[in-house]
Amino acid sequence: MEGFMTTKAKKLSVFLALMAAPWGGVATVGLAGRATRPGQRNVNSVQERDAAYRDGFFWGELDAQHGRKLQPSVARWNSDKDRASFRVGYEKGYKSALNSKSAPQRQ
Repeated sequence: MEGFMTTKAKKLSVFLALMAAPWGGVATVGLAGRATRPGQRNVNSVQERDAAYRDGFFWGELDAQHGRKLQPSVARWNSDKDRASFRVGYEKGYKSALNSKSAPQRQ
């Protein structure tokens, strides 16, 4: 009886693997469509993968959205490199939020 269960389980495993295989190709094709095209913003730039930059961008946007003046708090980061990266991200986030406020809203 044990041999029968093992054979049945193997057949079920093979069947499920064969049924799932085409979905792997679909996922791969879907991800390939997300590749950066010429002229499109490269989301995976080194700067945007930097934690200090992203943190600065976030706080810059938030300050602009709440009407606070441009005043980056670089003391949040220890190294000079991280402080500089935070400042750049903060200024870009701040300007981005201001630009999105002034852009005409679509309905």
